[in-house]
Amino acid sequence: HCPFCRHPDSRVVDSRTTDDGTSIRRRRQCPDCSRRFTTVETCSLMVVKRSGVTEPFSRTKVISGVRKACQGRPVTEDALAKLGQRVEEAV
Repeated sequence: HCPFCRHPDSRVVDSRTTDDGTSIRRRRQCPDCSRRFTTVETCSLMVVKRSGVTEPFSRTKVISGVRKACQGRPVTEDALAKLGQRVEEAV
């Protein structure tokens, strides 16, 4: 919806990802009043548990699970942090 005239439609003029890559900034133009406005679209990662409950994705939970699995092995904290980041980027 156009924030100025409340027209239900708009046209995307420009799209860019933010510097951190977690959201998309879109410049839009209303076909009715021709005014431009900005929208920011974000995506939140959610995990569906076996019980059916959903919760936000947690990189720290991934890292702690891998840390437990690698207990007694020569795995550095830096390697675990990199793995957690790669998992989040892949998802």
